Amino acid sequence: MELIIEGVITRVCKPYEHESGFRKCSVHVTVQDGEYSQVMPLDFLKGDVDEALGLKEGTTIKARCNVRGKEWKKDETQEPIVFLSLIPWKYEIIEGEAAKSVEQPKKGW
Repeated sequence: MELIIEGVITRVCKPYEHESGFRKCSVHVTVQDGEYSQVMPLDFLKGDVDEALGLKEGTTIKARCNVRGKEWKKDETQEPIVFLSLIPWKYEIIEGEAAKSVEQPKKGW
C-alpha cells in the first residue's frame, strides 16, 4: 500500500543501529490536516539512513511511502500490539534546500 505525505520536516532523529547491522532513521514531518497539524514519522532504513541524515529541518518534502504494519505481543497472555511504519521510496524537496527528487531503490521490506 502506498501513501503520499507532504509536509515540513520538523526533526531528523538520531539513527538507530542494531548489532546485526540493521539501520533506521526517523524523520518527523508535520502535515497540515484542516485546522490541526499531524506529525508523521518517515522511517528511512538500511542504506537510506545516510540520505535521511542529509535532510534539513524546515524543508518541505513530498514523499511516496510504502505503508508497513506488524503485529507483536510480548507473550501469549498479552493482547497484540500493531506497529505501523511509513517507509519512503521516493521523495521530492519542495522548499527549503535546492529542489530535488530522490528515488530509493525498491527493496523487499
